[in-house]
Amino acid sequence: MKIIVLPLFRLPSGHHKAAEAIIERITCIRPDVQIKTVDLLSYCHESLETVVSKMYMQWISKKPESYSKFYKSFIYTPDGKRNEQMSIHVWDKYFEFRLARIIEKERPDYIICTHSYPSKLLNHLKRLRKIDVPVINVYTDFFVSDVWGKRSIDYHFVPHLEAKKWLAKFDVPGNRIFVTGIPVHPSFEVEHVHSEHRSILVAGGNSGLGHLEKLLDNLQGNTLSYTYNVLCGHNVKLRELIMSLDHPRIKALPYMNSREDMNRYYEEASAIITKPGGITVSEVLEKELPVFIAGALPGQEEFNADYLKKRQLIYELTNDKPVEQQITAIIDSDIERSKWKKRIEMYRFEKEHSLETTLINIFGKESSSIPL
Repeated sequence: MKIIVLPLFRLPSGHHKAAEAIIERITCIRPDVQIKTVDLLSYCHESLETVVSKMYMQWISKKPESYSKFYKSFIYTPDGKRNEQMSIHVWDKYFEFRLARIIEKERPDYIICTHSYPSKLLNHLKRLRKIDVPVINVYTDFFVSDVWGKRSIDYHFVPHLEAKKWLAKFDVPGNRIFVTGIPVHPSFEVEHVHSEHRSILVAGGNSGLGHLEKLLDNLQGNTLSYTYNVLCGHNVKLRELIMSLDHPRIKALPYMNSREDMNRYYEEASAIITKPGGITVSEVLEKELPVFIAGALPGQEEFNADYLKKRQLIYELTNDKPVEQQITAIIDSDIERSKWKKRIEMYRFEKEHSLETTLINIFGKESSSIPL
């Protein structure tokens, strides 16, 4: 059996993390399966990926209100039907043609989409009966955008029950929708015992300073009892800023590509300050770390934050009090921590199937070679 996994960009992202999590799960249950990851935009037009990535970063950093308005007008609308009415643009036709050629060449038995755009293209190709390969949508946010293909997609792995009900409005049969939660790599699900380190992990610095600059100003202006480990990623400017502060309680961490190292920092932390990205928040909730939000990128992170705040799964930091004071009011309170854990349990209880069980139901499980 052969499976193609389709993110969009080659650059590291939540879509890639979801792809890696799914691939690891499938490999465990079906080590005989051949899996190939194809970053669609990079594969079809490498130079275009660079241009699109640069334009996106400039847009959200320089004109966030404009991007937010665009997203709410064309990517995620109240009735969710915007994409159903949109005409197929010239670039869609081009990518559909290239995607059909990839499928013809690779001849996969299944296709897994961890990004909405390849899903949209495949949905149209299947509707036109140009391909008949079963397609799986793996959603990486806490909502379903209009771009995702829906009616002609064979299986949907959704984050929660609300998303299942949302898809049902588009006549997607319930037996094709599986509430699995957002995929988390198995390495973050191992039994964990938090250490006694008094540290707070700060994530989200790889895409620019943004709200982190204000956060650091708030932290350095107050006496701190926790150490703040800031994940800087490839952001040299942020790392240099932290080093220039020369603060004994604020530390800069370099880019981390080791899950073992990331897991260690999770377990050493008493809480995390981050942006509401679907994958990161799912990893952190799996580790049962209280999540504090210090801002959100325009677009999908705004809608993630809306859902998470509604379910009281995250806490939003404000500017009217010292950051550490807001954090300790939560994590040092046994009553509040107990309430928060109950809300996490309620969220987990919505999962109708584990991701592993769902994959076994679809792909089967390799039988043991040892005779009984």
